[in-house]
Amino acid sequence: MSVRVLFPACLLIAGLTAPVWAETANPPPDAAKPEKHEKLELRPGVTSKGYGSWSLRCEAGHTEGAARTCEVSETVETESGKPVAKISVGRHNPSDPLSIIVILPTNVSFPSTVHIRTDNDDKWGLELEWQRCIPGACIASADLSPATVAHWSNLDTAGKIVFRDAAGDEVGLPMSLRGFGNAYEAFNK
Repeated sequence: MSVRVLFPACLLIAGLTAPVWAETANPPPDAAKPEKHEKLELRPGVTSKGYGSWSLRCEAGHTEGAARTCEVSETVETESGKPVAKISVGRHNPSDPLSIIVILPTNVSFPSTVHIRTDNDDKWGLELEWQRCIPGACIASADLSPATVAHWSNLDTAGKIVFRDAAGDEVGLPMSLRGFGNAYEAFNK
């Protein structure tokens, strides 16, 4: 699958410009803490609304009559607030299958894959194939099945993005599924 233009805004939003391994990634926010998210207009034609750890971001089409493009995403940040990874779910075109991409810093090992594990008991999780590396980021993607979406929508767990760094060591970045179901429901409206 080509990631040529899957979600072009992901890299800009994620702000991944250099490896940030010196700091630890923040654990997912505590599910007991209520979060207030308002719908924001980032620039004309671009809106974003938060749902737990996930956000729904939509952008108007760039040409007259073009459909708007939306994505459901979560950004993983270091303790100091620097983005270290981004997970995005969406479709480039309405007729395309639902896809997931993960954007990570360039400190990765090849050949390898990326796994999203939904909790500590999920040994394999969802597997994503590396698509390419560009200056400042490496991108992995996969199609996202309706069964996986349904499963994730019913979870409120802390998971992990697991991959191998350039030294071949397994790295696990914390992520959360809290709010994914609500964000995905809004994505489909």
